[in-house]
Amino acid sequence: MPVEWNESYAVGEARIDRQHKNLFDFINRLENLIAQQRLEPSEVENLFAFLDAYVNTHFAYEELCMRLRGCPIAQKNKEAHDKFLSFWAGFLKEYSPATVSLKALEELQETLTSWLKQHICKIDVKLRQA
Repeated sequence: MPVEWNESYAVGEARIDRQHKNLFDFINRLENLIAQQRLEPSEVENLFAFLDAYVNTHFAYEELCMRLRGCPIAQKNKEAHDKFLSFWAGFLKEYSPATVSLKALEELQETLTSWLKQHICKIDVKLRQA
């Protein structure tokens, strides 16, 4: 079931909101790939490259915004990012675009969907108040 962006996810910082929307699109592309039960190597490679770039650039920018605005949960946000980066590093250590299975992609999709609900809705949105 596709995840859809709505304004409850908005943090009030245009660049972060655009990046979050891109993550929604990514998760939906990943879900479509899984639903088709095909592992197109170039598509899987593109998905891995997107997520790798996303976590490295988005997390850093979001953390900077929270620090600059004096957001009270900036440290909690960084800790959550570090935990996700650890998950992603472990995933990449175990799988490559050429060796990943549908089951592993399903687990990635579930992890990311949970991330949206747990992180963006509970932590990132605090940036609106900072």
